[in-house]
Amino acid sequence: MKIIVCAKHVPDSTAVKFDIRTKCLTNLHYILDPIDEISASEAIRIREKHGGTITAITLGPPRAEEATRSCLKIGLDEAIHICDEAFDNIDVYSTATILAKQISKLPYDLILCGDYSIDESNGFVGICIAEQLNLPLVTNVTRIDIFPDTYTATVHRRLKGGDREVIETPLPAVLTVDSVLTKPEYPRLRTILAGINKDITTIDIESMGLDLKNIEPTLSTTDISQPKPRLKKTANIDGSLSVAERTKLIISGGVQDKGTKAVEKPPAEAASEIIQFMLNNGIISDHK
Repeated sequence: MKIIVCAKHVPDSTAVKFDIRTKCLTNLHYILDPIDEISASEAIRIREKHGGTITAITLGPPRAEEATRSCLKIGLDEAIHICDEAFDNIDVYSTATILAKQISKLPYDLILCGDYSIDESNGFVGICIAEQLNLPLVTNVTRIDIFPDTYTATVHRRLKGGDREVIETPLPAVLTVDSVLTKPEYPRLRTILAGINKDITTIDIESMGLDLKNIEPTLSTTDISQPKPRLKKTANIDGSLSVAERTKLIISGGVQDKGTKAVEKPPAEAASEIIQFMLNNGIISDHK
């Protein structure tokens, strides 16, 4: 089983700050995206059960090598860092296209990506890679079971409302993983030391034989700003009310009890009374 894990270096969300005056991020410290760490841990679990090799692939400036190195220290076998000044400031579509072109040159049975990154949350890269490579895609994956004899995978994916969907997909396939897929385990010291000593393959635009003129960007960032604070609406309490009534309104957020009327009659009579009520209050009109 040959697995590829797409890894991204992102600002540490626990340390980064936003300067309102300059509209720039400060106190930047880059780490391996936590969702990609989950992908790497799941790839290791699959390798332990079915054997094979795991390759991490990262696209980014020289500092992104640290994220790639983190993958090796977790226990991945190989790492590729796509790094070139020509790739600076490219959009997410171009990023996914470049990754797909490099992955197409590698042997693979499974490609794992995060559902979304913690910095931009586009959730686009895995989807675009699947489209570019013409592979099956399953998103929001919470469980993966591989069946080498049939060369298929059965995966569970998260749906709204806590529901789960079970899907069988042929391999190779692209899976974008959910944060609940697995819990990353702290690697052993010998695994960390082995990862420190492993080589990282660095690839530039020339060695890829790529011409960025053939990749048209589709997105651009026009501005970054903090969300405007939402003013909480407060109710005006009538000062002529008693202390008890005013206290009750404050506790309820200013919501006063509204009169209600329950209709407890047989269905036919209840329907007739409800219709009459709506006619009397102008909710519906009587067109005969």
